[in-house]
Amino acid sequence: MKIKFIYLLICIAGLTFSSCEDQLVVDQQGATSVESFYKTDTDAEQAVAAVYFQWRSQAYNDFFLKNCLSDDVNSGGGSRGDNAILEQLNEYKFSPSNSTASGYFSGLYTLIYRANLVINNFTEESAAKKKAIAEAKVARAWAYFNLVTLWGPVPLVTKPLSPSEYQQPNGVITELWALIEKDLNEAISSGALPEKSGVSDKSIGARLSKQYAMALLGKSQLFEGKNAEAATTLKAVINSGKYELIADYSNVLRKVEDFGTENLFEVNSINDGENAFNQGTTILATMYGWRSDKISLVGYYMKAHDMYPTGWGFANPTKSLYDAFVEMEGKDGYRLNNTLKTYDQVKAIGAPLAPITINAGTSLYGHEGYFNWKFRLIGSEVITNSWGYATDNNYRMMRYAEVLLLAAEACLQSGDQANALKYVNQIRTRAKLPALTAVTLSDIKKEKRLELCVEMVRYQDLIRWGDASTTLANRGKQVPVFNGTTVTYPYSNDTYGFKTGKNELLPFPEHEMGVNQNLVQNPGW
Repeated sequence: MKIKFIYLLICIAGLTFSSCEDQLVVDQQGATSVESFYKTDTDAEQAVAAVYFQWRSQAYNDFFLKNCLSDDVNSGGGSRGDNAILEQLNEYKFSPSNSTASGYFSGLYTLIYRANLVINNFTEESAAKKKAIAEAKVARAWAYFNLVTLWGPVPLVTKPLSPSEYQQPNGVITELWALIEKDLNEAISSGALPEKSGVSDKSIGARLSKQYAMALLGKSQLFEGKNAEAATTLKAVINSGKYELIADYSNVLRKVEDFGTENLFEVNSINDGENAFNQGTTILATMYGWRSDKISLVGYYMKAHDMYPTGWGFANPTKSLYDAFVEMEGKDGYRLNNTLKTYDQVKAIGAPLAPITINAGTSLYGHEGYFNWKFRLIGSEVITNSWGYATDNNYRMMRYAEVLLLAAEACLQSGDQANALKYVNQIRTRAKLPALTAVTLSDIKKEKRLELCVEMVRYQDLIRWGDASTTLANRGKQVPVFNGTTVTYPYSNDTYGFKTGKNELLPFPEHEMGVNQNLVQNPGW
């Protein structure tokens, strides 16, 4: 009897538990299950919006990783150790645990994941879905372009993975490039990506265009060494007549030229004070803004100038960049003076009412006396209620100037000297420089450094050109400090600079190596 009684209790408890468990299975309010999503055109638009959002979120790491690894900027900041992560990159002391590099790596794979959700869960049964798939393929191609050019044989993932598939091995370089080309060619030929009706058309806004996909394809082909194919692809963008250089170089990155004739693709931002920190590239502008606790910027409040008085002083131009400008343009060069400022030029801003000066007894860390003017934080672009942490000018992902210089290189390398010369001279004409009568690869390299400085292209170029080992050999040997009169080098490193056989590729992040036993680390790390 006792045994039967216990059995009955167990049965009742089991039924009760099962009943309670059923009651605990409640659908989350306001959320859509995966099974019921990926159905409608609205679903497609929302899914690709998540792709764009993730793409935009890469801007910070994209800017600092590529620029700090190049010879365009000193990491800067308030003092030694203000941002050790950026100093490690700038001085070539970084390891697989560097959070800027690992954050970019994981962010790119998050972008790929979101793109894969769109590509794998929708079919091209409507115009909206077809466009979403095309946009996702371009986004995936951009992510893999950066992964393969920075890390090399990264895992190739083309679908959402189940837990049993997480440990992916290194990819094959040729297969990675093949996917990039395939994605871009399919997006281009889909007929779903919009095209501008002419140079002044702004209707596309911040969405991907067919010409941007073509420009990225041409850039990829050039990096692969497919010079003739790259030339053909890039000339098609140029010959479309849908883009042109703006006349005033001082505005290439300014709000007044948002969706302008020179922008192939840009991250959108609006002056929405209620959502200031969800706009554009939050905090990036404050990072590269002039160091406001050490520089007198009070003239902003007197309307003597528009330099916003909230900056942290990172990514300061190097002396080598300034010298390269002077070598080509002279100290009064038009493009130079719209890109960098010397301290004497800075002091003239706001004078005589409130000149901009370095505060007495202070100095600027990671600074050689040159101030970034092309990337500058100005009050007329600061979003209301953001206190300088967000601006409403769009962030350029690719300018037409880069297309011309990529095309010039591709044409030169494939025997088309005439078009190479024509494209370079278009850049030089806007820069108010005399036209060349002949062009060499060295000419294109020099022109590209000046035209696109601090625009996240130089580091990958130095690697593919094979110039990094010499150009970056002494990065971090000495760290400059500028007090308004002289530059001193109070900090130095025993280990510094680009190392052949190691720095051609970045290390796979420490976390990735820890969780993925099938991933082989890059050489030298």
